[in-house]
Amino acid sequence: MTPASPRAGFPGLFFVLNYLLLLAVGLYIGHGQWLPPKDGVAVLFLVAALAGYSALYLLPAWLLTMLCHRWPGPRPARWLAVALASATLLLLLVDSQIYRLYGFHINGFVWNLLITPGGIDSMGGGDGMTLTVALIALAVVGLEVGLMALVRRRRPPRLRWRWVLAGLLLCMAGERVAYGLSDLDAYRPVLNAARAVPFYQPATFESLARDLGYTPAPRTALSVSADGPLNYPLHPLSVAADAPSPNILVLVAESLRADMLTPEIMPNLWRFAERHGRRYTDHMSGGNGTRMGIFSLFYGLPGNYWFPFLESRRPPVLISELQRRDYRLGLYTSARFSYPEFDRTVFASVPSSAMVSDDQGPGWRRDRRNVDRLLDFIGDDQPRPFFGFMFFESPHARYYFPEESVIRPDYLRELNYATMDVHQDMPGILNRYINSVHHLDQQLGRVLDRLERDGRLDDTLVVVTGDHGEEFMEHGRWGHNSAFHDEQVRVPLVVAGAGITPAVVERPTSHLDVAPTLLRRLGVANPSADFAVGVPLDQARPGRYRLAASWDAVAYLGPDYKVAMPMNAGGLSEMSVARAGDEPVVDADAVMVRVRDPLARVLEDMSRFYRR
Repeated sequence: MTPASPRAGFPGLFFVLNYLLLLAVGLYIGHGQWLPPKDGVAVLFLVAALAGYSALYLLPAWLLTMLCHRWPGPRPARWLAVALASATLLLLLVDSQIYRLYGFHINGFVWNLLITPGGIDSMGGGDGMTLTVALIALAVVGLEVGLMALVRRRRPPRLRWRWVLAGLLLCMAGERVAYGLSDLDAYRPVLNAARAVPFYQPATFESLARDLGYTPAPRTALSVSADGPLNYPLHPLSVAADAPSPNILVLVAESLRADMLTPEIMPNLWRFAERHGRRYTDHMSGGNGTRMGIFSLFYGLPGNYWFPFLESRRPPVLISELQRRDYRLGLYTSARFSYPEFDRTVFASVPSSAMVSDDQGPGWRRDRRNVDRLLDFIGDDQPRPFFGFMFFESPHARYYFPEESVIRPDYLRELNYATMDVHQDMPGILNRYINSVHHLDQQLGRVLDRLERDGRLDDTLVVVTGDHGEEFMEHGRWGHNSAFHDEQVRVPLVVAGAGITPAVVERPTSHLDVAPTLLRRLGVANPSADFAVGVPLDQARPGRYRLAASWDAVAYLGPDYKVAMPMNAGGLSEMSVARAGDEPVVDADAVMVRVRDPLARVLEDMSRFYRR
């Protein structure tokens, strides 16, 4: 019997084996949270959903292979089947690793990372990871070639395809019904289990249920998206002719979490804050990633505004005011201004000649070169005031540092995303991070010492902070961009300059407060509500709530509770609720009732700068 005959192992048996492989990968993705079972119904739902979705993942490859099998023939079809099955399996393997490390699947954020210049480079994968990924890809292709050779030599078992198809349809229909009923009754175990299924598309029956006279369980879904053109600022800035124009220097470090600012790890910044600045001990970034963290710092707005500002290429009023006053601009990054797209948002109006990107070599070397450039810039003796900005890359994973910056010798020597064990290797990874932060502090010390030595602190406002934090499995996640745990959003903040007396400030503050603070120092008379959601730092009050954002959610960070609310950019299937210290809550709906009024104010913040 030839391989092309209807009873041969190709293509039927080949795709059956691949289906089992994909199902195994799907179970691996969900294993960490849902297997062994914590809830029997949720596990049955998860298995049924994976059974149906594994077939859907493989369906395009099967259809294209069947078309090719008819024309041009069996041999090209075999090679096409190997290529498509390999690509599908690799995609699911990559997704499983992303989910294991960061808690989300391939989504709009990951796609943006892939297609935006500088996105892949920002991950800092290194040659070792590239080689590992290449070897894994070769192994997958080799596996598929081996499967193809195996099925060509064997007669396939008799399968009652009608029963197989009926079983798949039953699984698919069952998981649809299970999710829809769970959505009606707010049954969280099933709703949460759906998050473990890559590319899951929920089904809801709310409208049908109401038509049939059924009243769904009270739900707490809120939409934080808004439509319409921007109305920003609400009123033109009012500035006196003799308003002060101090120099401004903003130094931002990648992934710098708040508890790194200690006399041991960051002695230079600690000493500078004690002598000259205010150190804010309860400060939150406006995001759990670079995009939203920097956006909130310069605009004073929550992250749901990122997308319309990107589309309209509109800079913040802070940068526009500095340019109106003819400030000298010197912007330096050890990554790229194109990823995230700050050259089309925060610095959209800044000429490219004023923006220097250095993305060659390890991050610590880039930081050193850029500090050299920054020192030349601020040392240029010109009568015009300057605005300087530098983005440091040393603490970004894979956490770069030279040997002379090691204060934790027991660190993981080689960090390979493809082979690492996030539990076993995490202590060594954390030590890598601490060493990289120590190197960052050495570079900050070069800048701060220069300002102090040259007497520039009398006419320069200095802001030192992080774009966001970094988690090391304290709550089951590594890195950032995955949750609003304190480790991912709490960052240090030091502000120094003329008229600022050294102090330790324990009031709750936010990145959204920095732009209003700087504009107040520039003599802008408008209330901050005209251009920002934040307030000047000295107006922050105890018990206030703060806001943080990710690619697809905005989080209310209150004094007692945290509530993450999905945006239309895609991703989260429902709200998540926790205590302010990230402990779980027993009754999420009861919490939502308690925070109903502040959440209503949050929704106003989300839409204040859209034209109604």
